[in-house]
Amino acid sequence: MPCKEGNVRGPDEADIQDEVLLATTDLEPEPEEVQYTDTSYTSASFESLPPVVEEPKTKKKKGKKRAEETVEVVKKTSSEAFQWSEDSLPLEQVAKVEEEQVEEKKKGKGKKGKKEKEELPAFEKPNNWKKMNKKERENWLQQRIEEWKAEKEAEKQAILAGAKEKRAALARERAELMARDNAEQDIRRDILAKTVNLFQKFEKQKFAYNRKKQLESEWQQYLRCDGLPDPRVVTQMNTYIHLWRENELCDDNELNKRCQEVLPMLEMLEEFVANSRQYTALQAKSYNEVRIALREQLSNAIQLASFTVLRDLEKRFQWDSIKLARYQREFNGLRLNLWVAVPLPTRKPKPVEPEREPVELSFPLMKVAVKLPKIIDGSCVCVRAARSMIDLLSESSRSFALAGEMPNRYEDLFIFNVKEHVATYKLKKEQDEIRTKFYKEIRDKIKEVEAFLKANPYTKNEKEKDELDNLNMAEPPFLPDPRTFIAEENERAFAKYLKTCMTRTRAGEINLRKYRICSGVLNLDLLITPPQSKKISGGIYLTTLQIPKGLQAMKYQVQYRAPSPPPPGVTRTPEEIEAELKKVEAQYEKLALVCIDLPQDVMWTEPPVICQWQETRKLWTSNYVNDYKFNEDKLTVQFRTGVLWPIGIAALRYGNMPYQGWDIRSDPNSKGVIITVTGVCLTVTWICIANTVKLKWIANATTPALRQHFDKPYSVKRMVQIMREAACDMFPDFDAHNHIEGTCPKEWVMERHLYHAMAFLSRAYQFQWSRWNMASGSRNIVIQLRESVDTKREAKFQLLHVTPQRATILKCIELSQEFDTEPAIGLQFYPDLFTLNMSYGSVDARRATFNMKYRLVETVFDMLQELKLCSYS
Repeated sequence: MPCKEGNVRGPDEADIQDEVLLATTDLEPEPEEVQYTDTSYTSASFESLPPVVEEPKTKKKKGKKRAEETVEVVKKTSSEAFQWSEDSLPLEQVAKVEEEQVEEKKKGKGKKGKKEKEELPAFEKPNNWKKMNKKERENWLQQRIEEWKAEKEAEKQAILAGAKEKRAALARERAELMARDNAEQDIRRDILAKTVNLFQKFEKQKFAYNRKKQLESEWQQYLRCDGLPDPRVVTQMNTYIHLWRENELCDDNELNKRCQEVLPMLEMLEEFVANSRQYTALQAKSYNEVRIALREQLSNAIQLASFTVLRDLEKRFQWDSIKLARYQREFNGLRLNLWVAVPLPTRKPKPVEPEREPVELSFPLMKVAVKLPKIIDGSCVCVRAARSMIDLLSESSRSFALAGEMPNRYEDLFIFNVKEHVATYKLKKEQDEIRTKFYKEIRDKIKEVEAFLKANPYTKNEKEKDELDNLNMAEPPFLPDPRTFIAEENERAFAKYLKTCMTRTRAGEINLRKYRICSGVLNLDLLITPPQSKKISGGIYLTTLQIPKGLQAMKYQVQYRAPSPPPPGVTRTPEEIEAELKKVEAQYEKLALVCIDLPQDVMWTEPPVICQWQETRKLWTSNYVNDYKFNEDKLTVQFRTGVLWPIGIAALRYGNMPYQGWDIRSDPNSKGVIITVTGVCLTVTWICIANTVKLKWIANATTPALRQHFDKPYSVKRMVQIMREAACDMFPDFDAHNHIEGTCPKEWVMERHLYHAMAFLSRAYQFQWSRWNMASGSRNIVIQLRESVDTKREAKFQLLHVTPQRATILKCIELSQEFDTEPAIGLQFYPDLFTLNMSYGSVDARRATFNMKYRLVETVFDMLQELKLCSYS
């Protein structure tokens, strides 16, 4: 930097060595230009001066450092000894000096010293642009540039002011939202807690009623004294199963006795397991273990009885001829048919053996026909056809049971809101700390930049000014609304739960979460006839002992898969098509042909899937099923198979879903509640009376299935079992969203609480589905309701909007063009539907709500929990 005025020293002064030449930096002001003053010399005397030649810089040496510093200072002081004015120089010389200064600046700063040229917008020229001279144009352009800079600066200041105002508004909004949330939580602690206590009180009364009823049934069973165990007492059931296993005798008469005893026990145990919540965990586990052991023992008894019957063809079979014998008997829940071709004494083979004729069998009792392939020798074959009305195989499959229990299945809405409120407050506090830390860092940086600008007032500092503007407009990283973030976390958790419930299946494997085996299991077996007893003298029978005592399957397994059709665009000649058909027919001749008349006790709304049980892997597979044909008019199926394994007829579980509509209203002819649900194919109506539910009507039914159950009272769990067995499953499990398209899973705690409130209000209000519900999201339920206490003065339907935090009546209606969550005018805050009715409902509606009996409330509540109307409509 140049020395300041008044401090110039001569080269002969002693302290000249303390002077150090410092390099300029970007933060220091630009070096001042040399000023020339008036002297006694004329400007003409400098015209003949030669240009100053810069001496090349020599490499510094350590030994001459002090001397070089002295020389530089001497040169500097000598050049500053004279100051000349620009007026004393000619114009050419002034231009040369300015050019030299510019070159020195460029050399000193290098690349860092370059400054980007400010881009100017393309200004619109005035109308008189062509009439303006060059000077006028320059003046107009300069004025326009200054105006543009002023506008840009005003815009920047407006942005800064707007950013500060927006920041303050967001802070006020967050504070107001949290204050309102705290106020609403205080209301929930008051009235929602009381509502939840009322709901839990009714549930406990129902459990107590069921326990009392069970004790009465135990006493009645004790008084009956029929020698049978009581399924409610696990110790008695264990004793019964143990004695059954010790009994080695099991013929068809014993099997008939066991079927009559066991099937009612299994039905009761199935209901106990379904209602496991009213028992302790140990009791529920014991009931399930006894149920599985009883099913296994029944399956073994069927096998052993078939073996015992086959051991005595002479006495137990009907002989159509000397070569053919058959056996058929119908048990409780079981039909058994046996067909045996008795081998005759061997004869001398003929020179040319005739072609074998295929064996064709018909079992009218089960409406099944089988045509065996020619590769099976029909002269010594044994075929068993047994149809069990209950499925004893599927439960051992890995895809049968629900993979995971719903995490918060029985959590009440008040506890749910308390947890969310605590989590929301905690998350808001963490976000406030992040914002506070961010703004503190910004303030510190602003102070540093302002201090720098204050220390360097004579420089432009465009970079620092831009940095200061950016700091003033800086915003913290995006932080979501705590409530929204928690809701998204819940949605992700439920999506993860659904993912854990998905079962990966092999090729051809039937996923029992998506399909259900209906109308029992058909066993078609090729068996080896066990050795028969032979009578000898003295009334003695001699029999070959077979170990182990059981049925032995005849070896027959042909796996064939028909070729897929040619890709589109590929043409084949008639000869190629005929050759391929002959090849396929030749392969089909090696397979068994099975024809089955579908049972009429199943609602066949879609073509069923034929599958076979693979014992080694414990699964149902369709890999051996070929040439499948379904006759919808006659309800018959025909297929070919290369193995004779147990056959199952699988129906799509949720083929009638999602719901197309539903309605809940009071029954005018009784003190019950009518529930009507319209699915894709069927419309089903139930009526809930006291602690039972009755099947009232099924519209659009394809078969007379379930008609024998009309107007018969059942418990809710038993009704679910009956309808699932008939392939009319309208009771989705929690993982059904994986298998049904067009569903909207709702927050289960909110949905379950709403069902309980609807059960309380079911005699005072009519509820219907809404078209706005599906697209409203997981934390919003939209349904229609209206008071129905006085049927002569029925009001119009209104939209009810329910969230985990509140329940409101909306201003819009079902027929509105757009959906709007704006509540009705003058409606206050209500945490749920039940409290909304206490203030918003009429006197008659409130009276009808409090006159509800706990048995009817809990029955309707259980039905709604099984149907899950809000998540599937």
